[in-house]
Amino acid sequence: MKVRFWGVRGSVPSPGPNTVRYGGNTPCVEIRAGGRLMIADAGTGIRALGEALVRERAGAPIEAHVFIGHTHWDHIQGLPFFAPLYRAESLITLYGLPGTTKAFQEVLAGQMSSAYFPVRPEDLAAKPVHVELRGPVPIGDARVTYHYLNHPGVTAGFRFEHAGRSACYLSDHEPYSRLNAGGEFMDKEDAAVARFAADADLMICESQYTPDEYRQRRGWGHSAFEDVLELALRAKVRRLALFHHDPAHDDAKIDEIEQACAKASAARGGPEVFAAREGQELTL
Repeated sequence: MKVRFWGVRGSVPSPGPNTVRYGGNTPCVEIRAGGRLMIADAGTGIRALGEALVRERAGAPIEAHVFIGHTHWDHIQGLPFFAPLYRAESLITLYGLPGTTKAFQEVLAGQMSSAYFPVRPEDLAAKPVHVELRGPVPIGDARVTYHYLNHPGVTAGFRFEHAGRSACYLSDHEPYSRLNAGGEFMDKEDAAVARFAADADLMICESQYTPDEYRQRRGWGHSAFEDVLELALRAKVRRLALFHHDPAHDDAKIDEIEQACAKASAARGGPEVFAAREGQELTL
């Protein structure tokens, strides 16, 4: 299983000289396993991924399975710029959760209405297939499962598994117990998230805030890096990728967060910790 980060920033794209090393594009992660291409989220990072795929396939059909954790802007805003969607030979499947008031396909189409975008969804040459998730998804020899997370709106994390390897993608999520410490329901939900990520070779998890920042933004649906480490320790994952970096955090600040989290993990015998960077590639 190969993993590559194309966008690691949360909330809004943050390009500029102070974010060069980690990158300013919003969430998009490529996962390849068993000859199949899977993509977690379609933030602005998916634009560069699409261009790379067109070059790589050199006219051959592009098959991609795109899993959308939730439809907030930073997780879908790159989708209309995904080049394979404009090629008739592409085979693109978009997976997401049923909406509370609108179907998944209708929600995605909303950002391509004429008020916001010049190309209509029906003009996409690839004619992508939309799938509302109802259970595990087999993709060749790989398997994708999902679990609901604690974030405003309907949100899920994904677990990608193939040949005994696993990558767990959790973005965005706020620990339930942060909102009601000691609550029986909250404790059960936190335990369920840890079981979902249990023993993953890699856990990619949003860690947007410092502890001080979290205290000012409690209830916004995001985690402090210390909470992410607690989840990783509880789930006994092997590697932890800090992800969904706050747009206000420059490279130096992310270095600081990475070092603090890695030191705390090492002191407790926890997983290897690193802050995800655009272009970074891993083999599990």
